[in-house]
Amino acid sequence: MITTLLRTAKILLVIGVITAALTARVLISGEREIALSTAALRSGDPHAAALHARRAAGFYAPGAPHVRVAYERLIALAQKAESAGDRKTAMFAWEGVRTAAIETKWLIIPHAEDLARANAELARLQASEPRPPGTRTDPVASIERDALAALARDESPHTAWVVALLIGFWRGLWGPLWSFFAASRAPDNLFGRRPAGRRRSQSPGSLFGLSRSGARSASGFVYT
Repeated sequence: MITTLLRTAKILLVIGVITAALTARVLISGEREIALSTAALRSGDPHAAALHARRAAGFYAPGAPHVRVAYERLIALAQKAESAGDRKTAMFAWEGVRTAAIETKWLIIPHAEDLARANAELARLQASEPRPPGTRTDPVASIERDALAALARDESPHTAWVVALLIGFWRGLWGPLWSFFAASRAPDNLFGRRPAGRRRSQSPGSLFGLSRSGARSASGFVYT
């Protein structure tokens, strides 16, 4: 019982270390992208600021401060760009919100409200774009409704597939760790070696699958 608990503790410790390392990488990368976004804002480049904020939002970790900052910055950039008549940057920023929210979906959508808002704003902007003569003449409200339906269409993997992938990942991680720690209890067997007391001497003939008597028979057949 104690041995099993020790094995489990070792495995959980390794998993905890791996998880902490991955979380640290996400936090560091997210903060770095926010810093780059801030630098782009100060240099007067809203497109680059939105690009780095979008990347920061993609480095998702529950409760990470850079994630909320990234979404708020993207929304602010979109609103300011539209008010300045820069529709291209506005749509780019809203696309950043939408893409980040979709990419960080797993069992739930952590930023579902931001995703819904981005879809609505993108549909509105797309519907209000100038249309060349002779193209679609439907009312703006109809075009906006169709665009919103297309944007809201969920084409991401279903929850069942996400659960299956998570189970497969943890089983793939747990199995080798359990085997390693189980083998570590018997160092002589860790690399598939026989214990010293059970080793058998091997003749040159046995290396080729022949017993000693078989080797003598074979040599007699060859030289007689």
